[in-house]
Amino acid sequence: MSENGNKNFKMQFVDKLIVSLIGIASLFAVILTFITVNYKYKKMYEQQMAALTDIPYNETYKYMFENNSIKFYQNAKEVGAYKCTTDCQITKFLSNQFIIDNDDLVPIIDNGKVIIFSIKNMENSLILDEEPQTSINNKYGIVIINNKYGVINKKGKIILDSIYDDIDINISHIVTLLNGTIYVFDNNAQELISRDVQLDGDISISEKNDNIYINIVGDTTVTFIFDTKTNNFIN
Repeated sequence: MSENGNKNFKMQFVDKLIVSLIGIASLFAVILTFITVNYKYKKMYEQQMAALTDIPYNETYKYMFENNSIKFYQNAKEVGAYKCTTDCQITKFLSNQFIIDNDDLVPIIDNGKVIIFSIKNMENSLILDEEPQTSINNKYGIVIINNKYGVINKKGKIILDSIYDDIDINISHIVTLLNGTIYVFDNNAQELISRDVQLDGDISISEKNDNIYINIVGDTTVTFIFDTKTNNFIN
């Protein structure tokens, strides 16, 4: 190889080496920038999540109080807000509170009422006098609206309107009292029978040997027996 050819070869090699080094340096810079941005984003995400509060029994949303509002977040992204009428708070679940198995619906205590707020629809789904109460059948809870009783299911849907004077629920049946009349429903909230008893009071039911004993507790206690095989009253 001639001297000139050798020089050209060396220059080409150096040029290629420089280009390669520049390429490697650029790639390294891109990787370093990506790692730095990702780290900063992760730290910012962690800080945002740390500032949020868990909603009891809710795996989808968290919340934060800000400017008299409850702001709801999903993965650090704000997805909705509830504007408080007065000082409000997300309910602290009591041992006898019925837990709605629907992350979209959040119970909020505000202005003396329990608001079942829908994050998805950004509206009050229900306004209750107090927190939903459990029953022996965990499929259903008892709600009170304007001093009248109704029944809610796990998804937060009202299956018996709040029109009754009292309600009791067991594993197989729902029994209500309205204006001196007993109504018996099956486990799917379908009415089976009603009976005029001309009594007012609190309902307490128990079941034994295929019979449901319906106690109307007022000044005295009167018991009616419902046969679950025939779906009729015995007495």
